[in-house]
Formats: sequence, structure tokens, C-alpha cells
Amino acid sequence: MAKKKNKPTSSGVAEASRAEIHEATYFARKCGLTRDEALQMIREAHASPVLKPAESEKRKH
Repeated sequence: MAKKKNKPTSSGVAEASRAEIHEATYFARKCGLTRDEALQMIREAHASPVLKPAESEKRKH
């Protein structure tokens, strides 16, 4: 009987593009975080909805 292969352990962060990794590495070094923490923060910031001014707050020309 063959042994079961261990699944590679992931840090809880899905695969990232090379640009995301580079940005997260820079941000982590600058702010004193781990790369995974920085990548998670970046992804949360990109996923958050953009706040738009309410209709009553828009300028009227």
C-alpha cells in the first residue's frame, strides 16, 4: 500500500500574481509586516467597495 502524500501547507492566502507578491513584499518591508499579512491587506483594500458620494452630496452646476 502506498503512503498518502502530504498536501503542501499554504499560508491561507490564495495564489498571487508576481506583481501582487512584489507589491506585498515592498509594503511588508516598509510597514514591518509579514508578506502574507501585507498581501491580505492589499486584497481586502482592492475588494472593498468604492465609496461614492450620495446623490444629495453631488455638486449641482
